[in-house]
Amino acid sequence: MKMTDPVKSFVQNNSGCAAVFGELNIDFCCGGDASLQTACDEKGLKTDEVYQRLMALKPPANDEKDVSGLTPAELTSHIESTHHVYLKEAFPRLTALMEKVCHAHSSRHSELKQLKVVFEDLCSDLEPHLLKEERVLFPLIRKLADDSSGMEKGVAAGPIRVMRDEHEGAGELLKEMRELANGYVVPEDGCQSFELLYKELRKLEQDTHLHIHKENNILFPAVH
Repeated sequence: MKMTDPVKSFVQNNSGCAAVFGELNIDFCCGGDASLQTACDEKGLKTDEVYQRLMALKPPANDEKDVSGLTPAELTSHIESTHHVYLKEAFPRLTALMEKVCHAHSSRHSELKQLKVVFEDLCSDLEPHLLKEERVLFPLIRKLADDSSGMEKGVAAGPIRVMRDEHEGAGELLKEMRELANGYVVPEDGCQSFELLYKELRKLEQDTHLHIHKENNILFPAVH
């Protein structure tokens, strides 16, 4: 790996890099084509220090599956069974937790009210997005994997374009949430629920970035 390589290639090489990029607020999913050098320059970071940190990472032991060898059909199943399942469980749980924290702390932390609105927008965007993947795009990709179907790769271009556009929208909402939450640093007067909310929102951000990365940078190029 070189500092001139695309950011996305570092995550493809070692999924543990995703957490570092998340911490540094470097976009490796929708903006993954930018080189590490360019991404660091844009954030005012020292590229050599970031590069050394990435290169020192050991691959995750077992929490993140290596998807580089999966076929497109297998990758769709992996995405559904991991990222889709996670989001469907996380949204209602985080909605309730967000309501609780806002009720208790928004009088002193007005940013929570806007954070709640943006989180609700993210849920409203991603819930139908998951359904479109499960009911339209992913079945289409699996049909393309069937040589007897006679289908051409081009038929997936339209749905993929829609998914990419929606990924961009989700990425912008995640950025806005991080800014409103001050990088998910809990204020000094934050209670345990406040701490849990920010911890879980950070996890949501990391998982969604990895989810989008797998689709934008691995799945979609393989079928389009």
